[in-house]
Amino acid sequence: MTISKETSHQIAYAYREIETAEALLKEITDAVDRYKQPDIRDAFGHRQDGLQLGVPSGENSRRLFHVPWSMARPIIESHIAAQRSLLALLSEKARIELDAEAR
Repeated sequence: MTISKETSHQIAYAYREIETAEALLKEITDAVDRYKQPDIRDAFGHRQDGLQLGVPSGENSRRLFHVPWSMARPIIESHIAAQRSLLALLSEKARIELDAEAR
């Protein structure tokens, strides 16, 4: 019995998003709790003063720079909650796929 490739990919991506967001949230929370600016750096090693949000590529790309760390925590927490909800739905979808195959 197996689940579809698409469903398994979506489950893996949801887990990855949760793990990445939880690690970022911990780093930000730890720094803020120590009354420090989070030391988060871009790919070039430059320290970032906030998050970037947006659609990163293509001719219609849009991006916001320097979204304050004070806004980062609720955004990341909301993202984690959304991904957990998605994961619950995908788990149910996988169960249905397994049940359908078993018949």
